[in-house]
Amino acid sequence: MTDSTEAFSNCATGEKRAQLAERFTSYLKSRDTKDNAYVVNLNGAWGTGKTYFITEWKKRVESQGHIAIKIDAWESDYLNDPLAIIIAELLEQIKSNIKNHDAKFRNAERNVASAILNMGKSTFSIGSKIVGKHLLGEAATSEFIDLIAAATDSVIKHKKVKDDLNMGDLGLEVASQHKRHKQFTQDFKKQARELVDFALNDNPNKQVYIFIDELDRCRPTYAIEMLETVKHLFDIPDFIFVLSTDTKQLQHSIKAVYGHKFDSHEYLSRFFEQRLTLPELDYFEFLTAEKMFANDSFKPLPTLPAIDTPEQLRAAVALICEQNKHQLSLRRVKQICAQLEVVLTAKELQENAYPILTLIGLTFGNALYSGKLELESKLANAQLALKRRPVDRQADISFNSFSVYTLQDSRSTSKSPQAVNSEAIILNCFKGIQQLRMGISTFSFGDESKHTKYQRDSFKSLQITPSLLSSRLTIIHPKKVDEVIGSEETLLEIIENFYIPLEIED
Repeated sequence: MTDSTEAFSNCATGEKRAQLAERFTSYLKSRDTKDNAYVVNLNGAWGTGKTYFITEWKKRVESQGHIAIKIDAWESDYLNDPLAIIIAELLEQIKSNIKNHDAKFRNAERNVASAILNMGKSTFSIGSKIVGKHLLGEAATSEFIDLIAAATDSVIKHKKVKDDLNMGDLGLEVASQHKRHKQFTQDFKKQARELVDFALNDNPNKQVYIFIDELDRCRPTYAIEMLETVKHLFDIPDFIFVLSTDTKQLQHSIKAVYGHKFDSHEYLSRFFEQRLTLPELDYFEFLTAEKMFANDSFKPLPTLPAIDTPEQLRAAVALICEQNKHQLSLRRVKQICAQLEVVLTAKELQENAYPILTLIGLTFGNALYSGKLELESKLANAQLALKRRPVDRQADISFNSFSVYTLQDSRSTSKSPQAVNSEAIILNCFKGIQQLRMGISTFSFGDESKHTKYQRDSFKSLQITPSLLSSRLTIIHPKKVDEVIGSEETLLEIIENFYIPLEIED
């Protein structure tokens, strides 16, 4: 069923990614594709929303009159035949663009199938049945299989003849085979282009966009075969390929085949004319676009730092997300935020002072890392979201402690600014709350005389400068020390009591 919604209409980044897709499209349209295809790599780290982006990008170029298809390479790698998959999707899209499936169209379709079979793709028999049933109907399927049978029979007979050759004739046979394959490849490209022209008719938008997603998740050998197929068999005028990958991961996959010392970066450069980069998401923007925590019942929380508005809570969550970005997809962020909303309704968290960043970190850590390693306790697993630990490497966790702001001496510009990172802010807020637990309302969060410069505007709403944290600690100082939750164990216990099972597979 075709999605009729406008491209990027529900995008959590507002117009940013729509504008990016338009810039990419304008760039690709300006490339010279009259004689050859143009292949680009859309590079983005895991969790940056590549699949959503190319799905919406495909919709946008379709709305502009182009033929566009999207292929999930990971879902199809069990078929072991990239050529069959690309052709199947291309035929489906072309058929949907043509109202009159007359004899001329059917003949053009069969010409493409025949050209593929003549190339001697031994594995195409698997994909062809899918192509036939999915695209050409039951009647046409028999025609397709007849073609396969004929081609297979031809290959068998050809092999028998070749087996009878003596060594003197073998060189001539190899040369003849190469010549035939080259001709069949040229025929395939010609037939595929004619089929596209037939579909577009008088449409001036002759370019065909083929988006291939999840290539880095495929078996390494299949990923390589897909690249080779695109490069050599689909070098067709006005075809534009966009291969969406976490390129570092793809390079690792290629090294798994060719060896650790193999230059996979140089190898990939053979296939891509250009590399486009999908910027990492700003978690605060995402949470804001999703209107996270924006409900009428929201009340200020008795926390350090101050959380008086949904905006401040989103900024606090964004800080924790940024630390754990290598383990997070947008789906996971939304699901864990739903968990956090429930946790925040706990009576203990409404009535007692506590370190909100620690609570958020433990909530995320409990969801992301519970069971990832057999550590000494559940708390140890949950703490993986809060601070870097020696076990991170063992657990394949890339912890991202980052600079939130810098402190600069306003009286001297010659001194280098002091960077204050996320890990230090979380720890200081936790220690400040522990001071309250001992009945002390003062704690040094840093030099309050220095000028603060935030690295990102999104964290400005979060009142985490030394002076603001000191003031906040005085404000939330309770009359009784037992009105303070200064224990990570207690916070995790509250989180566990409000636990909701989450399906967070991507």
